[in-house]
Amino acid sequence: MRQVEIKDQVAVSSEPVTVWAAIKDPSAHAAWHPFLTEIKGAHEAGAERVCSVNLGGKRSHTRERCIVDQPEQRIIWRIDDDSSGFSRMVSDWTAGFSVAPNDGGTLVTAVSAFQPRNAFVRLMMPMVRRKFHQTQKAILAGLKDFTESGKASQRQRAMS
Repeated sequence: MRQVEIKDQVAVSSEPVTVWAAIKDPSAHAAWHPFLTEIKGAHEAGAERVCSVNLGGKRSHTRERCIVDQPEQRIIWRIDDDSSGFSRMVSDWTAGFSVAPNDGGTLVTAVSAFQPRNAFVRLMMPMVRRKFHQTQKAILAGLKDFTESGKASQRQRAMS
């Protein structure tokens, strides 16, 4: 079965360095991400993180490893385990972000990829794709709001 890749983008008026900092710092990331309540672990190549997630009132967690960390360009995590059950339906599940300069701001791309484990999951793909797009768009909206509202810059100054 072919790998499924789902991408969504948003243009953000903040500079790439500000957007990257909001993605890269685990506590900032948890502050803007609408479904994460906590991240334990580092955002760097090879590091493991555990994310506490709240999806539709249901609490779960993911255990992920950072497999790509290209500073100020791209970060990708491989989801090794999740308590929601999605990882039982798919294999080779990854998710992450890329950032690129865009007319004085930043173009942010959220991407998720996975391999359906069986024909039943393949049949469910229209529904799965729709749900992933909704989720990724909400995540990107949270990042856009966080960086454009000045919260990201305030956090960067406080950390300096």
